[in-house]
Amino acid sequence: MNKLKLAGILKIILPIFIIFLFYQCMHDEYEFNKLDDEMEIRAGILAPLAYGSLTLDDLISEFDSSSFISSDADGLLLITYEDSLFSYIADDLLEIPPQDFLEFFIESDFTIPPGWGVGETVILDRTKNFPFAFSNNEQLDSMILDEGSMVFDIYSEFLHTGQIVITCPNIRLNNVPFSQTIPIDVGDGSFTYNEPFVLDGYTIYLSDSVTVDSTFSYMPVDFHVELINSGAGFNPGERISVVATIEDIDFEAIFGYIGDYDLLSQTGEVDLSFFENTLEGYIYFKNPYINFNIMNSYGVPAAVSISRFTGFKTDVDSIEMIFDSSLDTFGYAYPKITDYINNDIYKDTVISINTDNSNVSDFLSFLPSRLEYNLSATSNPDGPEASYNFVSDDSQIDIDFEFVLPLWFKADSFALVDTIELDLMDIDEDADFIERVNIMLEVANGLPLDIDFQLYFLDSVYNHVDTLFAENSRPIISSGILDPADNTVMAPGIKTSLVEYTNEEIAALNTVRYGVIRAGLKTSSDSNGDLVSVKFFEDYSVDFNLSVGIDVKVNSNDF
Repeated sequence: MNKLKLAGILKIILPIFIIFLFYQCMHDEYEFNKLDDEMEIRAGILAPLAYGSLTLDDLISEFDSSSFISSDADGLLLITYEDSLFSYIADDLLEIPPQDFLEFFIESDFTIPPGWGVGETVILDRTKNFPFAFSNNEQLDSMILDEGSMVFDIYSEFLHTGQIVITCPNIRLNNVPFSQTIPIDVGDGSFTYNEPFVLDGYTIYLSDSVTVDSTFSYMPVDFHVELINSGAGFNPGERISVVATIEDIDFEAIFGYIGDYDLLSQTGEVDLSFFENTLEGYIYFKNPYINFNIMNSYGVPAAVSISRFTGFKTDVDSIEMIFDSSLDTFGYAYPKITDYINNDIYKDTVISINTDNSNVSDFLSFLPSRLEYNLSATSNPDGPEASYNFVSDDSQIDIDFEFVLPLWFKADSFALVDTIELDLMDIDEDADFIERVNIMLEVANGLPLDIDFQLYFLDSVYNHVDTLFAENSRPIISSGILDPADNTVMAPGIKTSLVEYTNEEIAALNTVRYGVIRAGLKTSSDSNGDLVSVKFFEDYSVDFNLSVGIDVKVNSNDF
């Protein structure tokens, strides 16, 4: 028996048919080891070449690698697509402004004539309430600083040396008040001082400060001045001016009522890649849903609003998601102060958009390729009396979303398409040895829908060259036989197709560089001719057998 080296042509033609059926799904159970470099072909006889079984998971994965396939407790398949909408940390949303305290004057209110009491210590004690300013109606109890500095700018007009002790009883480290002693070492009335002091780790307590309105809390600062009488005398109105500033504030945690913040205002766009390979037709999902998965560690209640949720096929072809009143504004879980103490500040919330509160089925039946959205959230919607807030430097809001499509739908002429590289440049050289190629494909369709296939051959600039099947004779693989009680598959639908390629037809494919696979899907109809909604389970499969027969041109040079 003659052995002909036909691997070149077979390794080009066979992937075409294999791809066209199951979108390049190569599995160990397919016996492609039979494709050796040398094959024994009996002219005119179809010999088994490959067989296998594909699940719906395999088929879907080839069309959309960005989604993942899972199943519920009953085995119903779920297509899930996930993406992140946005993430904010505390530094992105909350900032404590620098506190530029007003200038304060420590003035003499008495007279000591020159030459009297030389060498004696004169004491001046004053207390000043400095305003601690906010911009969003904050009413804070306390603030733990991760970083910060207190800067004193001091000028003394007194003609005496001495010292000034500045104490902030409401700024404490380990419950010890912040206090600094500054020597006045110039006694000619020109003493100046400007130095920062580190406040890292200090806590600023505002709960017992004097609150005048929603804009300012007044924090007390004590000044104790000791001046050594030089004999130059003291006159009313002589003074020491002090300007204090807290700069570079970076908080570790803040407590109290943080005010009315726009916690987020986010406009964005998401590509819905799982619909990118759809071409045409109708599909209606029975029970899809979209989840907003919110992870929040801000100890602040918030009200979230969705002002825009629009799906687009093109720039002008769009559909709006319509929500009922329960989703006009919604809240999410937030940690309480006890959670902060217990180091358990991360709280999860799932907001579900489903067929009970939206038009999500119509929205997804539109097959949008991208989504544009606008979300906003404001803090403390019920005001300062409703909750006690805290925010740490680790606080953040993460909002992800997931589309979950249970494979429970009805479809009519719904088509999936995919473009593949298919370089057949040298096929005409191998065609010289071949008279005819016959390929028989036997398919057992265990899915509850009809399937029809076509493979379009394209040249290097995507011009049409040929099709695998004549357009009026594409094979339609009938749905599996359904149980009328619940529309589950009882037995597969069987289809056998025979494709013949002559020498001339094979050689004509040498300009082919690409292929476009089209898989049309249609669910079954009831006795009235109406489409029925069917479920797809993880044990459903498509089984196939592929056989090939080759008639060769034989001459003495082949022996």
